[in-house]
Amino acid sequence: MIELIAFIVLFIIGILTLVLENRNILKFVYIPSLIIFMIIVRLNAFVFNGFEIDILTYALEMKSTSYDIYYLREFIFWLGIRLVFFIVNSELLSFVLLDLLWIYILIKISYRNNYFRLNNGLTIVLATSFPFFFGYENIYRQFLATITILFSYTYISFAQRRAWLLFLISIFIHNLSVLALPLLFSKGLISFSKTDKMIVSVLLALFYVIILPFFLTLKSIGITEVDLSILYFLLFILVLFFIVVKFKNNLILISDIVPSLIPSAILLTGFIFLGHELITERLGMMFIPFLLYDLYNYSVSINRYSKRLIFRLILLFVFTLPVLFFSSPLIFLS
Repeated sequence: MIELIAFIVLFIIGILTLVLENRNILKFVYIPSLIIFMIIVRLNAFVFNGFEIDILTYALEMKSTSYDIYYLREFIFWLGIRLVFFIVNSELLSFVLLDLLWIYILIKISYRNNYFRLNNGLTIVLATSFPFFFGYENIYRQFLATITILFSYTYISFAQRRAWLLFLISIFIHNLSVLALPLLFSKGLISFSKTDKMIVSVLLALFYVIILPFFLTLKSIGITEVDLSILYFLLFILVLFFIVVKFKNNLILISDIVPSLIPSAILLTGFIFLGHELITERLGMMFIPFLLYDLYNYSVSINRYSKRLIFRLILLFVFTLPVLFFSSPLIFLS
């Protein structure tokens, strides 16, 4: 119950910070509250016997000495958590340190234009969103990979070497990261025109849909208890429909405002119609943070405070409230 209360408090502080657009509240209230919440999450798993079964499984793997191909395919994650555990000799402290790392990276991802109109308030929208929630509560390996790719995404248009290095790291955290390549192409082919960048990313996404199912052993990706693939598919299609209607007079703006949207929608549509619900669900969880990143950055261009606030609150509520109103996430908070 204390974890549920902490989550609600964090959510309310996030609302207050967005309303006031106050960077001091973000720095000195919200960020410390997020850190405290994550400590409570880990205490719930390791001290109070919470429901975080997958997190406890990762904790067991910290003590593993195997170098099977399963571990070597994603050696940065598996050997990385072993190294952290070797240094601190505590599963609880290991996860707290890893959580501090992703929170730091999230702040770096969110930081733009010297707090201009609280643009780095993106941290607020992402931290309690259900893709992040399921990530740090359950699918931690994919979660860390998503954070790393998103970090790469922020650099891809001006520091390509750093961006591609981060992307390579993400692949060896979770091999599924390779499917995010079209999203990077949609934003980062500097020498290409806006139209050409989108064409390349769309073609690559279509290539993945056609070719990859013949080479991927999809069962190795994992199994989730509730199939949310259709929900994620509909989410991206509805956002795409809304964006197309809004910018129907200049569709090329889509590649500027939400470059990740079209390749994401193609990948999700392709895999779900091929009958690969599992990979669709995992990709949906991975791609939603990119969508939120693009949409939140777009909100900075909204000059009118009331419209900007409503837009940001919609993002916060739509992606956080499912945590509080659906049974599967509430299991973790109980």
